[in-house]
Amino acid sequence: MTGSSVLRRVRSVRGSDLWGYLLFSHGWTWAWWSLNIVGDYGAFGAGLPFTVVGGAGPLLGGIVMSYVTYGRQGLSDLWARLTEIRRISPGWGIVTIAFFPLLAVLTGAVAALATDAAFVIDVGEFRSLLEDPSAFVLTALVILVVGPLPEEIGWRGYLLDRCQTRWSALTSGFAVGLVWAAWHAPLFLMPGYFANFDFAPSPVPFALNVLLISVVYTWVYDNTARSVLALIGFHFMENFVGQMTSLPRTAEPIGLAIRVLLVLGIVAWFGAQTFRRDGLLPSPPPRREP
Repeated sequence: MTGSSVLRRVRSVRGSDLWGYLLFSHGWTWAWWSLNIVGDYGAFGAGLPFTVVGGAGPLLGGIVMSYVTYGRQGLSDLWARLTEIRRISPGWGIVTIAFFPLLAVLTGAVAALATDAAFVIDVGEFRSLLEDPSAFVLTALVILVVGPLPEEIGWRGYLLDRCQTRWSALTSGFAVGLVWAAWHAPLFLMPGYFANFDFAPSPVPFALNVLLISVVYTWVYDNTARSVLALIGFHFMENFVGQMTSLPRTAEPIGLAIRVLLVLGIVAWFGAQTFRRDGLLPSPPPRREP
């Protein structure tokens, strides 16, 4: 059987655009990460190659399934959304950069008021890195390459588009959030990652946070002409702020409540269908015919 006939058969399977992607994002990732769990390797020790290779699942799924679903046009479209900064207006550029720092400050302030405690955000790691510019740049590059870059090529670069051809922006945001949260599950069992880590997040609040924040990601995506570049930057800022700052555990439920209010605000102001005031949702390329 030729390669083209295999692709035609894959595209003819109902729902293959989603299941094919999940085969890479979850099948590939979980297979490699399970080696760390079964072998009891450290995520960043002997098991580092498995951690890194496994984390490429969303990236592979985004690239391969863009070609399977859309052909060469899909790869060209993905590349354009990765490189065209003009898709991001100045206002949405500010949102991309400032959203998570402001969210951290807001969460800390509300938590302080609610618990009648002093307003405390630990930025010790950030301060120490500022004293060593080379370490700061290296840390930022690691944060970018380990998470936002490979993940967003899959989650928003491919999967969100396919969901929005079926469902509303709100439902699609939750759908991507659900599979995104599930994708992280092995990390709670992996030695040296969330397992055996004193400040690891609790699984349920972590999953709820991902589910809610995925809707916010969808809101940014739909208002930046499907820009994967914007979402890589948005995801980077979330991870960077999360690593550079620390809030007390008492702020965790406050953070979740604020995210719920953000989702409700987006739906109320922009509408659940497209998350855009003009109601126009940028469309992906036409799907290839079997």
